[in-house]
Amino acid sequence: MKEAAGALVGDEDLEHEGRTQQAKAEAEAEAERLAERAELRNEQAEAEARQREIELEQQRLAVEAADEARRRQVEAEERVRQAEADRVTEAELAAVRREEQEARAAHDRAMQAARDAERVAAQAKTTAEVLDGTRDQLEA
Repeated sequence: MKEAAGALVGDEDLEHEGRTQQAKAEAEAEAERLAERAELRNEQAEAEARQREIELEQQRLAVEAADEARRRQVEAEERVRQAEADRVTEAELAAVRREEQEARAAHDRAMQAARDAERVAAQAKTTAEVLDGTRDQLEA
């Protein structure tokens, strides 16, 4: 406005002052636009940084969840192996017990056979003594 008034009245200083004020106003407006753009870029950069942090946290949580799942799987596999070992151990123990029972039964049969043999031997001795006595009597 001063520029137009200075041109109209022929005052170069007023015209120059008007151009200077106009340039200053334009520079201030440009500076404000640049500041707004910088602030918008800064906000975008902060949003992107927050998004990266969220993604990293999600990745960390996913890794932790995978680790936990693997740990649980290993524990479950160990329980299965232990149960199988216990089952095998129980089966082996049952087999040993059966063998022990069979050995005791065989021992008992052998002891009975030995007692029977002793009884038969005692009867045979008695019979032999009777026969010896009878022979001696017949010879006398």
